[in-house]
Amino acid sequence: MTASFAPADRDRWSVRLTRRYPHPVDRVWRAVSDPEHMAAWFPSSVTFVGSDAPEVGVEVRFGAPMDGLPAQTGIVTDCDPPRLLAFTWDTDHLRFELSPDADGTEVVLLHTFDDLPGAASFAAGWEGCTEALYIDLAGDAVPEWSRAERRHEQLVGAFGLDAPVADEVDDDGSWRVVFERQMVAPADVVWNLVLGVDHSTGSQRRAPAVGQPFTPWAAPDYVLGTVTDVVPGKLLAWDCSADEPGDAIRLELVDGTGHGARLRLSVTGRDPAERAPATEQWHDGVANTAAEALERALAAMPAPRT
Repeated sequence: MTASFAPADRDRWSVRLTRRYPHPVDRVWRAVSDPEHMAAWFPSSVTFVGSDAPEVGVEVRFGAPMDGLPAQTGIVTDCDPPRLLAFTWDTDHLRFELSPDADGTEVVLLHTFDDLPGAASFAAGWEGCTEALYIDLAGDAVPEWSRAERRHEQLVGAFGLDAPVADEVDDDGSWRVVFERQMVAPADVVWNLVLGVDHSTGSQRRAPAVGQPFTPWAAPDYVLGTVTDVVPGKLLAWDCSADEPGDAIRLELVDGTGHGARLRLSVTGRDPAERAPATEQWHDGVANTAAEALERALAAMPAPRT
């Protein structure tokens, strides 16, 4: 199995997976186009409204997926049995191409979307789904779905998703750098990681109030800046101290993919010389938080059954 990530068109990206199955095309086609068969591996229940099989123009209804999101709809855009099936899922587009490969079938899955920071989640998820399809076609029981947290973080690096999503400079030299990183832990866990623990008591720190200094938990005597806005569990903003690169930081936790919360951090400044060191500093800060979130997620996983 191979997975790749690339721009698709304006403000759109795509994840492409290729996998070979040791089964004839007709059998694999049934598995990827029949809602009853899709139930074994696809991340949601699927209904082709008013039709027993997919046809171009038919509405597709998706039941509540594994991550608990509300039901959504789409439209079948292409259907050429047993070689091609494509449909929208809300704003995303899925395309399955099947071709004979010796005594088996090669399947190419192309997922096009506009949520760039979600690319690693999508790829990790489809890797799991296509593995589940392989197991189901072999006639074996598909194991319980896994979020594949470690694989998600590998793909973040492979796809370059740890880079800023925006890096802008105005005519007057002022600048803005934005990081947006999908985490593999829920918002409350990530929030506590950002604040850290009190070294003297070992207890979880709370967010400072507006007007109070914000210090890093690892160096509590060093002041990063003065808090300008705070919504516990969701938002922390501060004006940078004189020794810090940049003028202001805004950190938010919002809904992400099924892997966990989405962390957004923006740093703005007026001195062009501070842009590079601020970018490096907060790239490392976001990466460290993501690594700690992974460790928390792995520690929270149930022990394997024996």
